[in-house]
Amino acid sequence: MYLVVIPHKKQGPLLQQHFHFVNMLNSLPFFIHSSSVTSLPSSSTRATTNNSINRPSSSSSSSSKKGNNFKRGFRLSSSSSSSEQQQEQPAKIQETYQFHSPGGKVTFAHETDGEKSKWTNCEISHVGDVNEETKVKLGIVIGEFHDQLMNRMLEDARLSALAMNAEITRVVFVPGTYEAPLILENMLMDDSLDAACVLGYIEKGSTLHGEEMGNTCSLIFKQLELEYRKPVGMGIIGPGATAEQAETRVAYAGNAIRAAIRMARTMMV
Repeated sequence: MYLVVIPHKKQGPLLQQHFHFVNMLNSLPFFIHSSSVTSLPSSSTRATTNNSINRPSSSSSSSSKKGNNFKRGFRLSSSSSSSEQQQEQPAKIQETYQFHSPGGKVTFAHETDGEKSKWTNCEISHVGDVNEETKVKLGIVIGEFHDQLMNRMLEDARLSALAMNAEITRVVFVPGTYEAPLILENMLMDDSLDAACVLGYIEKGSTLHGEEMGNTCSLIFKQLELEYRKPVGMGIIGPGATAEQAETRVAYAGNAIRAAIRMARTMMV
């Protein structure tokens, strides 16, 4: 919805230009709801208001200063104000849910005796449930900027791969996440690798550099995965993560490895 505001203090030829502007907008496909805003001057009124335009009364002006539902010259309905107040309230996050790491053995509702009968005519599967004995071979692209944290993440990835009967056969350190896409593509072209994983940490900074890096690279990683039809595990902490948050998220590496292994076994079918 477009809202057109005609300044009350503009007069003379300049005011006529505003009316021409409004006439032009009248031909566009938009609507102004009468319950939300005050109506613009009608065509009959425009001919007789070359030097003046209706102004809100003094009582309205004083009310607007008190926040009486006035915004930029338009009177808002009480429902609009209530809606805006509701939108400004942050959403409440439910903190009672449970989760598990990719690859962890859990029992879902459709697998229980009481629920199986509901799904007799439906094929339900989980990626990675096939070829569980097949040894998946992975490559890892990892950032070297935060070396201590990366050492721990790489070890977590190694242990996670061993626990799932998989093997990491190639590791390439890159200066940072921005340099990962080219090396990742090279790994996906390697016929000896079944999947790849990217590990890194994009820390919280004083600018949007990290956010831009994360948005750009995550999109490229997914595009490469679809192009080469090989799974790419995303084990990057951030963007916008503090050092304290990173310390408690080393397991992102293992989660990414387990997800990539499960996806690779499914793609082998």
